[in-house]
Amino acid sequence: MTGAGRGNSGSQGIPHSSCAGKNLPGRSLLQKKQNNEQHQMINNDICRNILHHIFGLIYAITFYIYRILKAVCRPVVYTHPRIYRFAVTMREAIKELILPPEKTLHPPIRKPEENRPEPIVVPEPIVVPEPIVVPKPKICEPKKAERFPAWLMAEWRDIHEIEPQLFPEEWLINHIPEYNVPCSRIAKPYLELCELYGKDVSHVFLVPWLVRGGADLVVLNYIQSLINQHLAKNIVVIATLNADSPWKERLPRMVRFIEFGKLYAEVLSPEEQEKLLIRLLLQMAPKVIHNINSDLAYRIFVKYGKALRSISKLFACSFCLDMTEEGKYAGYQIWYLHKCFDILEGILSDNQAHLEKLEEMYALDKNKANVHYQPAPRVSRKKKFAAENMSKNELNILWAGRLDRQKRPDILIQIAEECRKLPFRFHVFGSGLLDTDVYTGRFEELENIIYHGPFDGLPSLSVEEYDLFLYTSQWDGLPNVLLESAALGLPLVASDVGGISEFVEGGKTGFLISPFDDAALYVDRLKKIFVDRSILPKIAGNACELLESRHSREAFNERVRNTRHYCLGHSSDKKEMVG
Repeated sequence: MTGAGRGNSGSQGIPHSSCAGKNLPGRSLLQKKQNNEQHQMINNDICRNILHHIFGLIYAITFYIYRILKAVCRPVVYTHPRIYRFAVTMREAIKELILPPEKTLHPPIRKPEENRPEPIVVPEPIVVPEPIVVPKPKICEPKKAERFPAWLMAEWRDIHEIEPQLFPEEWLINHIPEYNVPCSRIAKPYLELCELYGKDVSHVFLVPWLVRGGADLVVLNYIQSLINQHLAKNIVVIATLNADSPWKERLPRMVRFIEFGKLYAEVLSPEEQEKLLIRLLLQMAPKVIHNINSDLAYRIFVKYGKALRSISKLFACSFCLDMTEEGKYAGYQIWYLHKCFDILEGILSDNQAHLEKLEEMYALDKNKANVHYQPAPRVSRKKKFAAENMSKNELNILWAGRLDRQKRPDILIQIAEECRKLPFRFHVFGSGLLDTDVYTGRFEELENIIYHGPFDGLPSLSVEEYDLFLYTSQWDGLPNVLLESAALGLPLVASDVGGISEFVEGGKTGFLISPFDDAALYVDRLKKIFVDRSILPKIAGNACELLESRHSREAFNERVRNTRHYCLGHSSDKKEMVG
């Protein structure tokens, strides 16, 4: 039993040792087949290595021939792109042929005694777990692409061949970053603005606000001129600062006014405001975009001026250069104007002196400079100057303007201090933004200064009570307040700065003081006027004549009408339409 058991177990398990040493026919054939396959693989590797070296030599020769032909025949290559693409394709094909052969892993030849059947492993019984509640699958983000596709790399190689500086970095090739489009915060405001401006807009005025001031009056003058002459179809005014615009009530009813700053300045960043405004202007596609002292408008002119210029004519107003307390030039002209001058159709100013200054500083093109002398207000004759209205016992002097550093009310205070013992009375009208309390406190300390507070333009004052108008500005263009004073018949004593001398001619239409900050010169001129007033009626009359000839509404309309590309129906525009 025992022997039989061993015999059975031996026949069913491991073969007998006497059989292991014998070469069975089936096993010898298998070993021979494996040996043949191994020798064939080795021969293939040898052939591939030989071919690799041969094609490498061919590639080296063709590479230098290609470089020589490329240097000699470069014009032919670029003028015949098909030849160029064929050469690139052939070069890439040769590269594929000479790639180093991959190493082949040959299976090891096992000895006959090792070719034994593997023992059968009985699998363990499968335990089925209890069913569980499966949560809902989460929405997964798309997997990131691991590498640029082959077609894109082929495109890059072609581009790189033309411009060697253009080729993606290795980190970008192997890892394409995902970009998720952020939610735009300007989409809703953009739709709102599209509903506000209407259709067929011909002129857009970009302003910081509409308040009582010289630049704001210029805006109204241009709009009124365009409407009266039927040179505009639809006009839109966009105020870009977050501030009230009390003078918006002075706009004609057909003009649309958009308080851009009040609507979006607090909810959008400066960059988002730029993107919103530029998209709006590109969508509106007006004939003319006119910027009058808007910082936001200048920023988009600098960044997106070429895009705007392709659909609209761009204009900007510039009146004077601002200054810091140390005497450094500042303002839009210094920050922006020279950067966007090339895309502007024209620069409009109320005085020639400022345009000459810009030409001197930046060598600007004279053909783009346009002087538009602003129209003087029409006043009733009862406010005209008359010598009999002047008091012989005292001199009543009117000073009206903003109480800020530009208008130099501190010079007025110095003049009043030197005139304490003289029968001079200084009547001051105006308000400021920052330093009003400082100046008004000084006014109260001087008995010969009477401060009346803010005012709504000189025509609203009883100017017949005053003998002359005093102006002490440090820098300026050609201020409207001087035109209003002359229209009301008040003789002018003004600082010789900016374009003031273009209207106030010394001894003819008024009196100029230079340098502007010499209080003694102002006092000396006032004393001479008080002693001899006979020349004042003639000076006031000369100023009125200059107003009627150069600063009339008709003269201003003519200048606006003759400004190239500024109006609908301009002769140059008609030629373009016919062409």
